[in-house]
Amino acid sequence: MRNLVYYSLGLIVLALSLNACGNQEKKNQAGAGEEETVKEVMPEVILENDYVKVVKVSLDPGEALASHQGEVRVIYSLTDYSIDWEEQGKQEGNKSWSRGDVHFHEAGQHSAINNGTTTAEWLAFTRKDVALPECGENTIENDVNSVASEFTNLLWDNDNYRITEVGLPIGESIPTHAGINRIIYSLTDYQIMYESNKEGNSEKKFQAGDVHWHEACQHALQNNGATEANFLVVSYK
Repeated sequence: MRNLVYYSLGLIVLALSLNACGNQEKKNQAGAGEEETVKEVMPEVILENDYVKVVKVSLDPGEALASHQGEVRVIYSLTDYSIDWEEQGKQEGNKSWSRGDVHFHEAGQHSAINNGTTTAEWLAFTRKDVALPECGENTIENDVNSVASEFTNLLWDNDNYRITEVGLPIGESIPTHAGINRIIYSLTDYQIMYESNKEGNSEKKFQAGDVHWHEACQHALQNNGATEANFLVVSYK
């Protein structure tokens, strides 16, 4: 009788051990599956016309930018971030940028993984293979940097693009100047009085993240709102 009891107890212990091992294996398998599953994100097109395209990328920690073909482009960082970068099938290692950094990329297949602890956000500005509208007498040499340098920060300037960040305090004005074909991206909410030889006079309100296109013109503006007007001017040469 005693042997039978011991035998029964032994079977129970064995069954419990096997069940525990099975559960642990399932947990390990589930954990491995979770580690292998990475959410892929595609760029969001926020502006596109016959001449240009602007996309925004936003990756939470651990998310990946899906592999895709990128054109010749200039990148503006909206946040501080760190990513693992792959280009043309080659691992390029860790890349880190700060808010306001600008860099340039040639065309090519690429992908990225956010390996940091903060959301990685950036804008990519590209130009299409279509001739831009004629600028007439408007030239890049007479743009906002030439008439209001105290309110501007020239971030990038090469044969394709010029990127300027403008910070116009409340009540301040920027006098009439040339603007070539360009994109405006609002970094903050703001309100301005805008005067242009093409649009006339009007009051305009923008929110952070708004983006719009301008063809070449002569224009001036005044900050008549309650906050500083902070925006990017991306000029296409």
